[in-house]
Amino acid sequence: MASCQTAKINNTKYNVSPATTELGSIGQATSLFKLKNDFETHSFPLLKNNIRLDIKTMPFNKKLYSIYSKKAESAQIKKQIQYADSIPVKPELVTISILDIRSYLNELNSEYNRNITTYLKDTEDGVVVTGLAVTFPKETLTQIKSADAYYLINEQEKKYTLALFTNGKKTSEIDLKSGTILGYTLGRFCWAIDERHNWYIADIVDNDNGCKGNTESKIKEKERTSLFKM
Repeated sequence: MASCQTAKINNTKYNVSPATTELGSIGQATSLFKLKNDFETHSFPLLKNNIRLDIKTMPFNKKLYSIYSKKAESAQIKKQIQYADSIPVKPELVTISILDIRSYLNELNSEYNRNITTYLKDTEDGVVVTGLAVTFPKETLTQIKSADAYYLINEQEKKYTLALFTNGKKTSEIDLKSGTILGYTLGRFCWAIDERHNWYIADIVDNDNGCKGNTESKIKEKERTSLFKM
């Protein structure tokens, strides 16, 4: 039963859930006995700079189409995609993930997002949506395939948009909500101390992985006190 709550796409595990998720949003994730995933959105960091994304397309398989069918049924929308093993050319889905983690972290650590870093320090278990598996209408899929660079942009308050670029020029914008989200990946935050002995968000790792190097999954107040004494 647990396998019904995850799907492997391009060797990456995606959470399957009825929860509303948006790329780059921060919140709380739960998994009830690994049988029911949930995500509660808390905030959308202000992005004053565009964040580079990685986008891939891949054909549907039987399991992914089953997830899509259930999503369409629960949302009471007409299925725009039809799938069968016998079809030689399979319909495709899109995976979107944050490629430039450093730029996203620079936004989080900026003064204009201090309220969000305070929230992450206080709760200690906040996570970020780092990737989505989405189906789009054919016209949108064609637009995505014709672009050569992709960015997450924030031109409206608390609203992110997928911007498509070709040869360095923006060609179009896509509302990610125009697609059907099949699954999402989560990242958790790793902390480090700067030269002024202040904690900052140093990395984002897969939700199932540990922090690397000198980074910590939680802020250690006692260690900070000892550093001041030194």
